[in-house]
Parts: sequence; structure tokens; C-alpha cells
Amino acid sequence: MVLFPQPDTSNCWHPGGGTAVYGILGHPVTHSLSPWMHRLFAAQQDRDLVYVPFPVHEAAIAAALAGLPALGVRGVNVTVPHKEAVLPRMQQLSAEARAIGAVNTVCFTPSGMEGHNTDALGFQRALERAAGIGWRQCPATVIGAGGAARAIVYALGHAGCPAIYLANRHLPRAESLAAQFSDLPVHPIPLDAAALSAVLPHSALLVNTSARGLHGEGHPELDLARMPRNGSVYDIVYNPLETPLLRAARQAGLGAMDGLGMLVEQGAESFRIWTGTLPQTAAVEETLRRWLQIQHTSR
Repeated sequence: MVLFPQPDTSNCWHPGGGTAVYGILGHPVTHSLSPWMHRLFAAQQDRDLVYVPFPVHEAAIAAALAGLPALGVRGVNVTVPHKEAVLPRMQQLSAEARAIGAVNTVCFTPSGMEGHNTDALGFQRALERAAGIGWRQCPATVIGAGGAARAIVYALGHAGCPAIYLANRHLPRAESLAAQFSDLPVHPIPLDAAALSAVLPHSALLVNTSARGLHGEGHPELDLARMPRNGSVYDIVYNPLETPLLRAARQAGLGAMDGLGMLVEQGAESFRIWTGTLPQTAAVEETLRRWLQIQHTSR
């Protein structure tokens, strides 16, 4: 008989019957950094917690929401394409989720499902951590009119931005989004050089909420030289960390912020909703940033 040495498990975490289970619903979710991020949060807070990716097709979302609490899952994050679809299935909604029209955090409770949206607060915390609060007193320009744009517009408007220029290639979509936030100073404009040239000189902040940049696409309609010299550009894309838009912003001498901070901050707020404790985010963001940089250089 060959005897193998037993591994030393004294310092190894392993799930057991008391482990709290959380996860993320989406399709696809294989690319998600959330499982690693929440494991880092749990280790930081010394919590017995596991976070699982659940690939769920659109047709199965109702069954998934019904089945997960039966298995003892305590809560989930919700990502593309389910953020809007799960909203009417919630028994309770936070004010942010109701106003934004999307849910990204669900708590399974004895009285039913609670829906929250942490994207707006996550964006605001990440922006303030990177650029302070001076942007609150100035107009901002937002590119895109999809689900992410709704959370960004909500955050900017409730933080006090006096004007939000919402630029989208399909203008009626921007007009529809602006109508949903009639209490906020949202001004829909076409995504073209003429319209953007008129608003960029007044915009201390430019936010890209579209997917452009994920595969190296640029923004030829943007003349960043027209922005104020102390302006900042925020791209919610985080993989790659440097998009053509952020590269152009740095070349123009502007502040440049990627979307990793927002990812970590919204995840931290979800963690707080579930556990009652807000984790420290800077160290977790730095760990994920180093990993993304290594992945990029190894390609």
C-alpha cells in the first residue's frame, strides 16, 4: 500500500452546513468577477460565506427565484439580462430600485423577496473616491441610454448635478429615459459631434455607460479637448481597464477612471445589505486590478 501525506487543512476554509450561500444570476456569468470579489469580502470580514455563479436563461428566471430560497440561498445579485425582469417579482422594493426600474440585489426573507439597486450608490462612491465631490456642482454628459445609464443618471441627479446631457445614437430612447426621470435635470441629445461639441465645454464629467470600448471601439464623435481642463472621464467598462476613451482622456490631460471601482463599490453595498457589514473596498479593488492587468499582459 502506498501512503500519501495528508494535506494540512488547518488554515484552509471549506464550506459546511452553516455556510451562508449567495450568488449571481445572469447569462452569461462565466466572466463575472463577483464570486472572487465576494470571497475577498468574506475573508476580510472573517465570514463563513460562499458566493456562486448561477447561469440562468431568461425563460428560467422565475423558476430560479422560486427555487433558490428553498435551497437555503440567502440572496443573489442579478446581472444582464435579468435586472428589469425580476423587478415585478419582488414583494418589496427599495426606493432606488423602484426609481431606476431595475434590481441588482435580492434578499430572500421569510416575508418574501426584497429587491434593491446598488449600482447608483456604487457609482457615486467610486467616483467620489477617485475624483472628490467637485463634480456635483457642474453639468455632466452621459453616453448611452440603457439600463446602466438609468442608474448613473439617478446617481448624478440625486447628488445635485445641475444638468445631465444624455447622448444616445437613437434619440427617442434617450428622450424616453429622460421622461422617466422628469424630476431630474436630464436633457436628451443626439450622439453626434455637433450636439456633443455644444455641451462638452460645460461638462466637468463625461460618463460612458455604453458597451463601446469592450472590444477596442473608440468614440469618434467626442472632441475631449473641448472639456474643461479639470474635467474627468469615467468609463464603466472595466475589462479592459484602459479603453480607447480613457486613453484619449489621459492624452488630453483629463482625469480618467475605469469601471472597476463601481463594480467593487456596488458589490460592497450588496454585501452590506446581506450581512449588515460594509467591507473595505480599496484593497479588494487593487487585488482585482492586478489580476486584470496580468490577464491583459499574458494574452
